Amino acid sequence: MARKLKPTRNEAETGSQDRQVARSTARAFAAAAAALLISTLVVARSDAALITEGTGNANSFAAGTIALSDDDQGRSLFDLADMAPGRPKAQCITVGYQGSILPVDVSMLAEAQGELAEFLTMTVEQGTGGSFESCEGFVPKRELFAGSLADLSQEGWLHVSRVRNDGTELSFRFVFDVADEADAVGTSASASIVWEAVPS
Repeated sequence: MARKLKPTRNEAETGSQDRQVARSTARAFAAAAAALLISTLVVARSDAALITEGTGNANSFAAGTIALSDDDQGRSLFDLADMAPGRPKAQCITVGYQGSILPVDVSMLAEAQGELAEFLTMTVEQGTGGSFESCEGFVPKRELFAGSLADLSQEGWLHVSRVRNDGTELSFRFVFDVADEADAVGTSASASIVWEAVPS
C-alpha cells in the first residue's frame, strides 16, 4: 500500500501562513468595516401643468397639482456602519402619487459620493407589498438596476413607471452588498435617491 507523504516543514509553514493571512483579512474587515448612508427625496416638476376650462369670455385657468410622497417619514433609507462582504442589506420603500395631473412619468436618480460607491454592488427591484418598516410581503415584479452604486449615479434619470391613477403606490426594494476587495476596507459612501414626477 502506498504511504501518504507528510508535508515538508516548509510546506506546512506556508499553509499555516496562508491561513493566518486569510484570518487577518477577515479581522481587518470586521475592525474597519465600510459605511453607507442613503437618503431619499421626492420632487415634482409641473412643466406645462396648466389646464383650461371654457371657450368663451369666461375662460378660466387652473393649475393642476403634482404630488409625490414616500413612507420613510424623513428617515434615511440606509444608515450602515458595519458593512462587510457577504452580508447584504435590504430595505424597501413605497412612493405614492397624489396629484391631479395624469398621467405622469416617475423617474429615479442617484447622486453618490465617497470611495465605497464603486465597491457597493446593488440591485433595485420594483414590485408590490413591503414598506419602509419591513420588506416582508414584498413581491418583485421587475429589476430596474443591477450594478454598483457608482454606476447608478452615472446613469442619470432612470424611468420607473407611468402613473395613470391618483393614489397609485410604487414599491421598491434596494439590496446592497460590499465587494470583497481590500481597497473597500475602511471606506464610506453617501448617496441621495431622488424620485421625480413629470407630466407625460
